[in-house]
Amino acid sequence: MSNNQNQLYIYTAVALVIGLIIGYVAAGAMSGPVGDEELLSQISDLEAQIDDLEAEIAELGGETTLSGDLFISGSSTVFPIADLAAEDFQNIYPDVNVQVEGPGSGTGVAKASDGTADIGMASRNVKASELLNAPTLITYGVAKDSVSIVINPSNSLAATLDLTTEQVSKIFKGEITNWSELGGDNHKINVYSREEGSGTRATFMEFTDIEEGEFAADSSVQQGNSAMRAAVAGDPYGIAYISLGYVDSTVVPAKIDGTEGTVENVLAGTYPFQRILWMFTNGAPSNLAQAYLDYVMSPEGQQIVEEEGFIAIYPTN
Repeated sequence: MSNNQNQLYIYTAVALVIGLIIGYVAAGAMSGPVGDEELLSQISDLEAQIDDLEAEIAELGGETTLSGDLFISGSSTVFPIADLAAEDFQNIYPDVNVQVEGPGSGTGVAKASDGTADIGMASRNVKASELLNAPTLITYGVAKDSVSIVINPSNSLAATLDLTTEQVSKIFKGEITNWSELGGDNHKINVYSREEGSGTRATFMEFTDIEEGEFAADSSVQQGNSAMRAAVAGDPYGIAYISLGYVDSTVVPAKIDGTEGTVENVLAGTYPFQRILWMFTNGAPSNLAQAYLDYVMSPEGQQIVEEEGFIAIYPTN
């Protein structure tokens, strides 16, 4: 139920109470003096009716009773979903303060594990080693996503680039180093990659079978999907991997094994690079954290998922 509906019920209840009081006073004035015993009885009846109204208001407007602080930390990929959901959530619950940060999946797991964050976020699965440190972590899938390989729109291969998973792996390992090897200009490939601890990096490594220490030695490390996109948007010979939700007109996604990285192809299972986006708590969430998680997984929250370019995994209507 919306705040406006709750306020309407409250205003109606208040008006009814005021009307009852005026009615009793007017009735007393018209019928003459009222005895102390009868007045006390009338007051008692009014108090009982007010109690009943307060109970109804509490039931109807229960969502206004939530209050407190909520700190959410983790994946930069999940950040825009969590941040926009937090704005809506605070509009519904004015006494709630939600702070969201996106330093990376590894940080999200660590902060949720040690209780620094109420809710963690990750764009990869929680590792077995992380579960050893926090075996009571509870995970919640909130969206589906894909990792896109992107290049600059001015690249001569922008309209035709179709890479195999093996080629992607060799590019980012530094084994394919010139665009001419892919049918493009005779120019060095400028590789952009993410920092260690990034969920997008971990997922990309899983898709391409790249191990730690195997990335091209001269690859440029960027902090976050936005930074990766901006780097390629400003470099005609750059290449990077970013979340599907971050692809816009400033970059061009390559086909992988003949398939475009689109929502439809991810849902159909034909695009090879795809993943679940997670939120998690260490043990059972507080009432406030549970209410926020419920909102993210509600039709309204899943609409945010779709608006941000990701894929809803729960009904949106």
